[in-house]
Amino acid sequence: MMERNVDSAAATADALRRLCGTVMKTARQELMQHLSEAGSDLSPHQFLVLLRINERTLTLGEVSREMGLDPSTLAPTVEILVRKGLVQRERDPQDRRRTPLSSTEAGKELLVHVARRDERGPFYSGLAALGEEKSQQLIGLLEDFVAALNPPSYPEATPPCDMPTHKG
Repeated sequence: MMERNVDSAAATADALRRLCGTVMKTARQELMQHLSEAGSDLSPHQFLVLLRINERTLTLGEVSREMGLDPSTLAPTVEILVRKGLVQRERDPQDRRRTPLSSTEAGKELLVHVARRDERGPFYSGLAALGEEKSQQLIGLLEDFVAALNPPSYPEATPPCDMPTHKG
């Protein structure tokens, strides 16, 4: 009986890996298309970092923890976003060692412009086909699953099913 549970868990894990791979591939392709249509030369990784910084003012260390990335991997990406005028570094008057990051107006405008294109993509149509109730169930289940996945080195990490990353 124990062997059957292990086989079932392995089959479930394999199915989830396959499905997550398909979702990630679709998300990456869709995002690349949206970025291109918006006239942006950002990579999906750069866009996701901008999206995270836009949610609230964060330091490089906070962004790296939330995204589950090493700060040394993230620093060049943030530098590119700063040079492009999409992110700005601020000074914390109470702690000069702390350098909060926030999105600029240009960064916010780009996010809005890219987000408007979602209604034409496979994610929107897929969620529409599921309907509101099933879409919310899916999100809830994935949030529960991600909470169970949190690796010990990144207790507040973003899910491993987040977009694949690369440097730059």
